[in-house]
Amino acid sequence: MDTSRGRSLAWLGHPVSMAALVLLVVNDHVWKAVHPGWVTGKLSDVAGMVLAPPLLAAVTGLIAPRAKFRWVAPGAILTVGVGFAMVKTMGYAAALASDAWSLVTPSLVRVDPADLLALPFLGVAWWVARREPRPAPQWLKALRLAVFLPLALAGVAATSATPTPDAHSVVVDPDGALFLGADTLGDGEPWAVSRDGGRTFVPSAGPRAGRSPECTRTEPVVCYRVVDRRMAVENRTGTGPWREVWGLAPEQVDELEEAYPEPSDSTPLWSEQLAVLDVPGGHVVAVANGRDGFAVRDVSGSWRRIGLPTMADDPAPIELDELMARHQAADESGPKFLAFVLAWFLGGLVVTAAPVWRAHRTGVNPNLWWLLFAQLAFGGLVLFLTVVGVSGDDLSIGFAITGTLVMMVLVVVSWILAMVLARVPFLRAAGLTVLVVGAFVGAFLLWEATGAVRIDTAALILLATAAAVTPAAAKVV
Repeated sequence: MDTSRGRSLAWLGHPVSMAALVLLVVNDHVWKAVHPGWVTGKLSDVAGMVLAPPLLAAVTGLIAPRAKFRWVAPGAILTVGVGFAMVKTMGYAAALASDAWSLVTPSLVRVDPADLLALPFLGVAWWVARREPRPAPQWLKALRLAVFLPLALAGVAATSATPTPDAHSVVVDPDGALFLGADTLGDGEPWAVSRDGGRTFVPSAGPRAGRSPECTRTEPVVCYRVVDRRMAVENRTGTGPWREVWGLAPEQVDELEEAYPEPSDSTPLWSEQLAVLDVPGGHVVAVANGRDGFAVRDVSGSWRRIGLPTMADDPAPIELDELMARHQAADESGPKFLAFVLAWFLGGLVVTAAPVWRAHRTGVNPNLWWLLFAQLAFGGLVLFLTVVGVSGDDLSIGFAITGTLVMMVLVVVSWILAMVLARVPFLRAAGLTVLVVGAFVGAFLLWEATGAVRIDTAALILLATAAAVTPAAAKVV
């Protein structure tokens, strides 16, 4: 029987899908830590493209066990492909995915169009789905349900902790060279050295010996120290009072902590160690600031943050002016997120309403209106949570994101059920989906092109799109 539960679990339990699961787990938990970089990053995407569709199909099969697999399989592949493309090309979609996945495990999903190179591997998932499964005994079916499905869910959810670069040491060797020590995660030498008084730094194997002096050797003696649990430095001349000579405000540090792409729970964003180097004309000070890298004071007394000199691709130091621009973008992301949720909600109603109307008109299954009522009720709740969450605290935002994800899944499931129960031919169902998705994507892009950030403008455009596309959708089916 071509039902979604049996075929989907067989798809998930296929050796190719299981190999993708093993690759995902080993790559995330072993290879990324040993060899972080472009290759290991793309391997996870490739494994995900092979594993995610059968996993989504298996979950769908549990919700709708009587749905036809010939609908569930392409629906799962289409959902994974569209979702992955949106996350990797749209900032607000990546932020939504990051926040949602962080409810399960601390995660960061980045916009990276290069990751779209993994999309062709959806063809591998489709090739496996098209293969007729071999007859399986009952014990194997039970094993797939009781072991393979939870194992795949755990493998996808339990991503490894992301290691974080950390600037931690400043050393002056007997020859007067200034060494900066950091954990660079294999993406650069762990030490950088300056032999020109802190003006330039080059990779190094590290000092043979050295110390971290906190005072100058010339008169008057000037001493420096880091401020406890702050990114700041104090100094004093002779026995005078300590005064802050460089530092970032706590609000600026909070902004940096949110801005760095890796979770910084295990790496501080405060000054850890400094060293003073006497040079002709005065002295130089270097201070290690954890995830932010290093800061250097030159002989004129000017400070500059230099990040991690041996990690060319690391974002540190993130400039505070850049953070202001990011905050402005974040202020605009709230209406975009609301518009995205509204577009998905209205589009889901249209693609469900068309086959429900067909089923009622033809008499095939005239009692499918409950699908629309369920979407209206749940979608209304999600819209309310989203409006509250965008301007609320972390807890309300979490509820909004969780509700949005559940609504997105239910829209796909409702679409599959409506198409199957209304007996819509595959080509008409595909045409309907392309029509509705194209109409709402176009409406969303039109709203963005106007430069408007008001959600009421987006609501009017999306509602007009729903009203215009619904009659066309009914004709298609």
